[in-house]
Amino acid sequence: CPLCDQAPETHHLLLGCPFARQVWHEILSWLRLPCPPPNNDATLHDWWRLAKRNTPKPMHKGLASATLL
Repeated sequence: CPLCDQAPETHHLLLGCPFARQVWHEILSWLRLPCPPPNNDATLHDWWRLAKRNTPKPMHKGLASATLL
């Protein structure tokens, strides 16, 4: 990972890197989305399904935008 120099994988860079996790946290907090950031143990798809279930329906578009960007 070019940000933390801990692991070379894409999965790590997207979900496990401490820097990436902080970015996820900041964005989700800024958007006031009531879901935790993805963790290293799950795939992005698994996290997405869980986050969508735990997010009120009017906030689904914001969650989709945050995830895709």
